[in-house]
Amino acid sequence: MAGAAGLLAGCSSSEADADDSFTVALTRDPTREKWDVYNGITPYYTHVFEPLVDTTAEMETAPLLATDWEAVDETTWEFSLRDDVTFHNGASLTADAVVHSFNRVFEQWAWVPGWIGVTSDGVTAVDDTTVRFETTEPFPAFPGTISHQYFGIQHPDESETPTGTGPYQVDEVKPGQSIRLTPFAGYRDDTANPTELTFEWIKDPNTRVLSLEKGSVDVAQQIPKSRATALADAPETAVDTYLTPEAGLVAVNLYRSPTDDEQLRKALNWAVDQSRIVDSVLNGIGKPARGPISSTIPWSVHDDLPTYGPDRDRARELVAASGYNNETLSILINSKNTDDRTIAQTLSGWFEEIGVTSEIRQVDPASFNDTFTAGEANLTLVGFGSNSAACDYLIRAMFHSEGSDNRKRYQQNGTGIYNPGPEVDRLIEQGYRAETLEAKRDYYAEVQRRVVDTGAVIPLYYNESVFGRQADVAGIDGHPVDNMIEWSGLTREQ
Repeated sequence: MAGAAGLLAGCSSSEADADDSFTVALTRDPTREKWDVYNGITPYYTHVFEPLVDTTAEMETAPLLATDWEAVDETTWEFSLRDDVTFHNGASLTADAVVHSFNRVFEQWAWVPGWIGVTSDGVTAVDDTTVRFETTEPFPAFPGTISHQYFGIQHPDESETPTGTGPYQVDEVKPGQSIRLTPFAGYRDDTANPTELTFEWIKDPNTRVLSLEKGSVDVAQQIPKSRATALADAPETAVDTYLTPEAGLVAVNLYRSPTDDEQLRKALNWAVDQSRIVDSVLNGIGKPARGPISSTIPWSVHDDLPTYGPDRDRARELVAASGYNNETLSILINSKNTDDRTIAQTLSGWFEEIGVTSEIRQVDPASFNDTFTAGEANLTLVGFGSNSAACDYLIRAMFHSEGSDNRKRYQQNGTGIYNPGPEVDRLIEQGYRAETLEAKRDYYAEVQRRVVDTGAVIPLYYNESVFGRQADVAGIDGHPVDNMIEWSGLTREQ
């Protein structure tokens, strides 16, 4: 990427008005090798690329590069493209460019066709403005599934600087450090307000906070919740939080002793105080959970789910009525999640109060998923969220026997991790095929109720993302999916 820096015309850093120039600190390198498929820059946050379908702030689908779409038959979708879209290099958007973009993603990540239900040769151009997708089975949620920034459309000429259709174009790339963007003057809607927008990688969370306090960045992503109050109270800085489609929960292993005992699982649920976790561990940032699906997702039935407690007297009664015999429960956590150790310690203390012994096992991020899906723990702290309007894959991954969390153990010995059984599998499959949100909600509501009733999970919180900013910075257009935060209206108040 060394030769890509500055290849597109734009306002250089020396020419940019400081009042209209903004720097955003990110938690991950926006130029890392993973993003070679986009010519070396992240599709998240930057809005250089746009997908066919948008995800609204209500987590619903809306037209973006496609004006509309229709199901031609049970497994065929056709999308009509806007006729006023121009790439940053001046070329017009065509169906061939869409096909090329999807094929590049399929080549980069072999698991993507399975995720969206399309084979690697299942995307074709009908004509210049119509794209056809062939799904492997009926999948009414397909349009929402591709309302994801992995499916941002780029120009087929791979020799150029990253070239999309979005409100920003690439001005400079510093591999391993940052990306500088400028507004695309040919954008079909209003030109973005910042004359310069830089995304800088600052890996360490405390360094991100210090950079914000010193004024060297204007906005900082994923501020530690423990530091949020101090930033909010300081006159020079402020904090914005956005409820996300992510839920934090404890996945309970239904097939490993002693958590294969439903009475014990219910006892653990009765012991937990979700409000205390949000207030004490998460510094009041988040929402106490009643179920496994965030309340921002349209088919969540958070408000209709029963709550367990906390009631530790009731929990002790259930422990006594269960088959629990002083075994030690293992609690698995990911070392990269800074709050999880404190949450696990809090849970372990509450379990001790009801007569249940537990121990915490922390593993590194590279080993965490394999350890979890191998079923090595009784309890695992996990976080699940969606980056697109269609969130069906969440409920399948978590609770279907062939879902990604359960598949390994299910295929090996017919069990799984926290998949409650054939009836829940059937409900999930019916929800996948449902043609209306109301029907989908009915099927998925029953899944959520059964999961909670059987103690297959211990709900903890619905996550809020935390952005720090300079106090005079305004115009961040919040979005429940923080990857989709908008920057076009950024201003600096005088």
